[in-house]
Amino acid sequence: MYHLERKTLELQNYQKEICQVHHFEVGTLLHYNYPIKVFQVTSKLDHNVKKVIKAYYKDSTYDDKKIVKHFLSEVAVLATIHHPFIMSMDFMGSFPRYFAYVMPFYEDGTLTKVLPSIHQEMSDEYFVQLCAAVNYLHNKKVAHRDLKTDNILITEKKILIADFGLSDILPTEDTMATKRKGTVVYMSPEQFLKRPFDPFKCDMFALGVVYWCMVFKVNVLNQDTMEPMMETVRTKLSPTSIDR
Repeated sequence: MYHLERKTLELQNYQKEICQVHHFEVGTLLHYNYPIKVFQVTSKLDHNVKKVIKAYYKDSTYDDKKIVKHFLSEVAVLATIHHPFIMSMDFMGSFPRYFAYVMPFYEDGTLTKVLPSIHQEMSDEYFVQLCAAVNYLHNKKVAHRDLKTDNILITEKKILIADFGLSDILPTEDTMATKRKGTVVYMSPEQFLKRPFDPFKCDMFALGVVYWCMVFKVNVLNQDTMEPMMETVRTKLSPTSIDR
């Protein structure tokens, strides 16, 4: 318990240091999954400017190489892609005890947050935007590998794909993957067969799960087993066809 409390205190100190360096005031904690912390900040120079900082704490007792790989993978993608439906990165930095990058703050939060109130027309529109963004990524030979409603931001009636920490930049579109990644309920079946699989097709499967969540207004991560999911399908009204 003492070890965890000490780590938490260190993270709070590094959080303050990041804000001091970049003239920010610490705001709301958005996500914390040690050793990664995501928090909202406000510019000290202009209180109308709000940003989000994602910080990776360097911890040799955790898995330094894993942290470095996760961070570099994310910034490598964000530094090279520019698309209206993909989150942008303002700038990044490496410090003795942590990595961090700054991105825009989107007040509407994630797609998960709006699932209960989403309507069919908006579901269709968001899905079209998601397909455009994923098509762009795949043309850039980038497989996201962790598409889910928690990693999709909402702003001004459009979506933004976020969190590229598990993404793969592949040499060709025919490159096969062997390592399973992502969130289990969004994973395609072939990832569990212990043989090479197409990571781009895995993204497409995850897209289908995301659309299912939007149509039935259900967060799949809240489902303990497949039975409640099937019951939801049976009891909800059938979705209307997409006329495009």
